Amino acid sequence: MRAPLTYEAARAAADAALAQGRAEGLHLAVAIVDRGGITRILLADDGVGPIGIETARRKAYTSAVTGFTTAAFAHFATSPQMAAAPPHLIDPHLLPAPGGQPITVDDTEIIGGIGIGGADGDTDDRIATHALKTITDLLA
Repeated sequence: MRAPLTYEAARAAADAALAQGRAEGLHLAVAIVDRGGITRILLADDGVGPIGIETARRKAYTSAVTGFTTAAFAHFATSPQMAAAPPHLIDPHLLPAPGGQPITVDDTEIIGGIGIGGADGDTDDRIATHALKTITDLLA
């Protein structure tokens, strides 16, 4: 098993997400969690309300503990096979909405998750992906 997600990598991803949001005129919240879903970083830009903050945290948690992007998890959670027991109703911290990405090393091992809140789902997802790309050298 690889070492846990470092503070340096978590902070760099969070800073990159907020910088990208600001460059686009957005006010975002970003959460970074470790592989167990424990919050390591939670930053909220000026003007972000409690919903943006909580959705960022839950998206990060969802991507870390499921290993899926939250967009993929949303598709899975609404599938007919899951109608009897939707996973986000079993674990209320799961959020089936785009904007969360798992943080992986070696393309397979999940060491955490990033979640963005405050914009629409597609924008949150794009910014989470951007933030992950900025820290690939810190994850090697």
